[in-house]
Amino acid sequence: MKIIGFDPGTRFCGYCVLEKNQKISLIEAGLIKFKSKELIDNILELNEALELIFKNYPEAKIAIENIFFAYNPQSVLKLAQFRGALILKTLQTYGNFSEYTALQVKKTITGKAKADKNQVAFMVKKLLGINKEIKPLDITDAIAVALTHSYNLR
Repeated sequence: MKIIGFDPGTRFCGYCVLEKNQKISLIEAGLIKFKSKELIDNILELNEALELIFKNYPEAKIAIENIFFAYNPQSVLKLAQFRGALILKTLQTYGNFSEYTALQVKKTITGKAKADKNQVAFMVKKLLGINKEIKPLDITDAIAVALTHSYNLR
């Protein structure tokens, strides 16, 4: 079974593809980078990138990180629009998805709901047996979301 995890953001969207059989392995991970300063252009870029990813994994399960609390209302509104575009494309392609809060992901991966991004990255690499550094942390966050989903499928 393939699981695609997303860590949506307004400048980058981290994603990964995991394979879950007897063990869990990382197939692909990366960033969708937005080049424009215009929201509309970036949403279109997101849509194109999702089409490419989804085309390669037609039978995947999808896991998306939910919006976190932020102090800047403009950032939350912009992020909500990106998540809306991601969710719409996901629903059009797969019909459903699962979502997890950052606290759920951190608790599942590290055992602590208040873990920082570096602790999550450390545990992601340990759980998957990865020795090399994975940067930026948006990618390890996406992997953590997918791992959380894989553990909830048991």
